[in-house]
Amino acid sequence: MSPGWFSFDRALNDRDDEVRVSLVFQSATLKTEEITMGSSIQDTTTSDMIYLLNKRFGIDGILEMVELQTEFHIFSADHSLQHSFGLLGITPWDPFERERWYKFLELLKTYPSDLPKVNGHDRVVKAYKDNLEGEPTICVFIDVHLKEKDPRVTVYEGQPILYSLQTYLVISIPVTPAPLFPPHTAEAGKKPRAAKSKK
Repeated sequence: MSPGWFSFDRALNDRDDEVRVSLVFQSATLKTEEITMGSSIQDTTTSDMIYLLNKRFGIDGILEMVELQTEFHIFSADHSLQHSFGLLGITPWDPFERERWYKFLELLKTYPSDLPKVNGHDRVVKAYKDNLEGEPTICVFIDVHLKEKDPRVTVYEGQPILYSLQTYLVISIPVTPAPLFPPHTAEAGKKPRAAKSKK
């Protein structure tokens, strides 16, 4: 991660008290005795991880990834996504967010996928492995879609970037938007800042 990106990422995370989680991955919500226990990833962490993955497996990085896969078999049935992404440095710098990221990757094992009897986690591993070891290898793009429309992890070839004609292997993860803060919560957050501005 470059110093510039690290500084930008840190600046975003320093504003945790003002940042609302806007995205909750669907399997991170577990219901027990009608009580919903939500485990979410910060919206900035979500966007950071998607950015890093798409950059690493994009036009500028895909050939290097082919070489690494050939040499070290980073993606295989013997390695979890947590292990593979950790080796590639695709992890949040914040320890708390890193733990949440790892938990989410494990929770992918509870997701269905577009292949029979293959869970979401293993589908992602298979997609990366088959693409990096096959011919022709194409760039990989991580995308998201609404869980209510399709609860599966899906993989397909397409052109997900509107301003580019580049064909990608698209890995799409089902998500559920998180509810917004209640109005009184937002107002409470504004009062301390307003008081400081008067001093």
